[in-house]
Amino acid sequence: MYLSLSRSARARWWITAGLLMLGMILLSFVNVKTSHADLKPIDVFVNDEQIAFSIDPDIKGGTTIVQMRPFFEALGMEVTWSQKDQTVSAVKEGVTILLPLNSTTAKVNGQSVKLDRPATTVKGHTLVPLRFVSESTGALVHWNGVHREIIVYTYEYVTSYGLTMEEVEELLKEAQAQINAEHTAAKEAEQANPSIVLPPVAQDNGGPVQLNQLRGMYFGGAYDYGGYQCGGVCWLFYTFLPDQKVVVGEPKGGGPETIDCSKDNCRSYSIKDGMLQISGEEPLPIAINKDGELEINDVAMRKVVPLPDGTKLGGEFISQGYTGLVGITPYATSWTNYMTFYPDGSFTSDQSSLASLDTGNARTDASSVRDSVKGTYKIQKNTIILTYTDGKVERFVFVVPPQRTEDRFYVQIGNQSFHIEME
Repeated sequence: MYLSLSRSARARWWITAGLLMLGMILLSFVNVKTSHADLKPIDVFVNDEQIAFSIDPDIKGGTTIVQMRPFFEALGMEVTWSQKDQTVSAVKEGVTILLPLNSTTAKVNGQSVKLDRPATTVKGHTLVPLRFVSESTGALVHWNGVHREIIVYTYEYVTSYGLTMEEVEELLKEAQAQINAEHTAAKEAEQANPSIVLPPVAQDNGGPVQLNQLRGMYFGGAYDYGGYQCGGVCWLFYTFLPDQKVVVGEPKGGGPETIDCSKDNCRSYSIKDGMLQISGEEPLPIAINKDGELEINDVAMRKVVPLPDGTKLGGEFISQGYTGLVGITPYATSWTNYMTFYPDGSFTSDQSSLASLDTGNARTDASSVRDSVKGTYKIQKNTIILTYTDGKVERFVFVVPPQRTEDRFYVQIGNQSFHIEME
């Protein structure tokens, strides 16, 4: 268990868990703005915290520039701007960086350094070269090209946990190798997919969210960095009913339209002073965020919108997760679950897992276990009914969230987020 690990092992636990989360769970519920038709914006993480930029990072010729102030502050640097000299100055203990605007030469502790790309101004924001700035401070920079993510670890952050930069770099390489392998396997499997058939993206025409008029189901994802609770992301469901009643979690029958208070746990709730009080539970903060979305306990929630009865799917949908840390903790497992849907109403499901066995030294075992099942499916409003060939029937909530990119299409089946590659 995590609590019994040494301080160094705990650091590996958190760092590697963050990498696996960022790489393998696909950040499927993070709000992003699409800056290109076929590519999502680059996400930047410093010490496992995502940096919020007012303008998207820009990559050109292999060099990424990012908004100056939030990035410098994440690195723990004091930043000043000289209007007279048109120069950015960033200072941290032992490091002083001078970046003249639109110049391919910078200075680090008084020494001139050539830049592949200069600092520049875009729409009133100053952007600086990420890798140059990071490495000038002794930070480690990793590029995850599969999911367009840049991961930065500062020297102070890593060494505070008793780790070396070399150890973290090796963990990053191992995690990236697994991400690349999963991506390659998914690409190869895609070639054998049936014709892609996508469900309609239902639009919520109910108007702006109002805390005093909540109705229907909302869902959102909270990160589970260890993977021990939910395999990487805990999916939360709240269904608000008339008479100040709410159902927390997935309804027993599948979607919100199946709720029956004689079977589902319908509880009383109230909202006061920005807190959601549900009968029998601790109060949770509730608000409408700047994007007009409902937020419960700091998790952005999306409205669940009904789909037409008879909605069909076609193609191979992929869900990924992990428990523990492959190569770090004994019996750790990461998995990729494949569900292939056919427009005729049938499906197959293959689940693969990558296990590490405790043989004295934690290692990644290349062996995998594959199970295959078949059956039929039916989608009614927000319920998907899976009937297996052995007669077993399962019912799950089924949601098509707003899509943020053109290269992947996401659906939510119960507590798993699935996507299909569109490239």
